[in-house]
Amino acid sequence: MSTTVYEAYRAIRERILSAAAGRIPQANAASQARALGVWHHKEVRVGNEAQFQLVLDLAVFGPVGGHSRALDREAKAGDYPDGSEEARILAALSRAHFTLFRVGATHPEGGVMAEDLLRGTALHIQDQMLAREEAQGVAFAGRLMRLEGFEMTCGALAPVTDEVVESLLGRPAPVQPIPRFLPMLTPLVPEDVAVLRAAAAAEDFPARVYRTALEHGLLGPLPA
Repeated sequence: MSTTVYEAYRAIRERILSAAAGRIPQANAASQARALGVWHHKEVRVGNEAQFQLVLDLAVFGPVGGHSRALDREAKAGDYPDGSEEARILAALSRAHFTLFRVGATHPEGGVMAEDLLRGTALHIQDQMLAREEAQGVAFAGRLMRLEGFEMTCGALAPVTDEVVESLLGRPAPVQPIPRFLPMLTPLVPEDVAVLRAAAAAEDFPARVYRTALEHGLLGPLPA
């Protein structure tokens, strides 16, 4: 894929997600922030934009607490003519799936190769940030949408380290000092993959993963 096409898709994705974010009721935002542990004194309290994006991700794609998706409200209220690029990317966003994936080497057609850790499948992800050398071997949690034989991220990503995996599996995982560079994820054993795959069937699994990453400081310190 050419850089021009990637940038065009990325721009459309951002416009749709920004519009959907504008349709998040306060009660929905509050529920998602509570699920992530960032709701204090009747407001969302985060330390940076990456942390705030996790709140938006839940509200837009998969809210907990019985709320409707902001993306669905945008699809009903927005202007996306049939057959347009905007309509195609909106449909892809609506079908986006949450997973954990490990970044591999760069892909010859752009972006990176990756491994879907929950499904055990190979991925081709078009994302310039993930194509950086320091991302190789690092794992992330987030939503992926499929377009023309490749995947694109949907905004929010949370790093997944060995400690995050241990916490999700219910095993002791002391919080480590915030790393300067994200560490590579140790390959998972089949038994642990099976447990994570079963856990991923729960509606609140993305919120659990995001909250665990926040608690381990992988998106920077939270406000005191």
